[in-house]
Amino acid sequence: MAAACPPISATPSVAPSISGQDTQAYGPDVTKNPQLVLVGTALEVDSTLTYRNDPSLRMWYKKYNAWNDAIEKLNVLKAAKQWTLPEIGRTELINLFAGRAYWHSHIKKGFTDIHNYKSMVRWLKKDVDDDGPSDLEVWHLQKTQYTFKDLELWKKEGTLDNDYRMQLKEKGKGKAKAKARSSQRSRKSRKAEPDDSIDEAEISSKKKKSSGSRTTTTKSVQKASSSKSQK
Repeated sequence: MAAACPPISATPSVAPSISGQDTQAYGPDVTKNPQLVLVGTALEVDSTLTYRNDPSLRMWYKKYNAWNDAIEKLNVLKAAKQWTLPEIGRTELINLFAGRAYWHSHIKKGFTDIHNYKSMVRWLKKDVDDDGPSDLEVWHLQKTQYTFKDLELWKKEGTLDNDYRMQLKEKGKGKAKAKARSSQRSRKSRKAEPDDSIDEAEISSKKKKSSGSRTTTTKSVQKASSSKSQK
């Protein structure tokens, strides 16, 4: 039987084996595949996350993070040439936590961009005794269980509560109107203000004309004076 690589933080010793492990700690979908048990052990996957009887968003979020952690550990072990089990990729690691079809259609789709929603991340990380945000603070609606459909709607609307959604829309309309009024006032203000550049150009032009006129007058006086002198 192929030897599994030891945990990253440990010094290589005896490789894990099926007989030396409590396979009952893993979910039934994992224990029916002995090779998957070895993979889970080598990557130090929390065995409680391999069960599929908790459909809550918080549990799925834990599984999603555990999957990413497993990928990172696998890459480190492969880079160090310490991975001695048969080749396995990130897609195969999904089998530790869920079926692949559901994973791609719900878990990955729901959590890939979740880092952009800070309040939801705090809610997903919250345990029973934590002081994190409440359901009402984040979802604005109390439910016994939230689904991925709820999550998609929340990411789109910012809430699950229709009344709160209408308030947000009205608030958005109010901001848009205020912005339009401000822009309109700004345009009117610009029209009412004198164009300093034009005034300066006119003043400069008048100065030049005035200067030219004085020069012409001076020349005329000089010519007249010269003419009298010649007579």
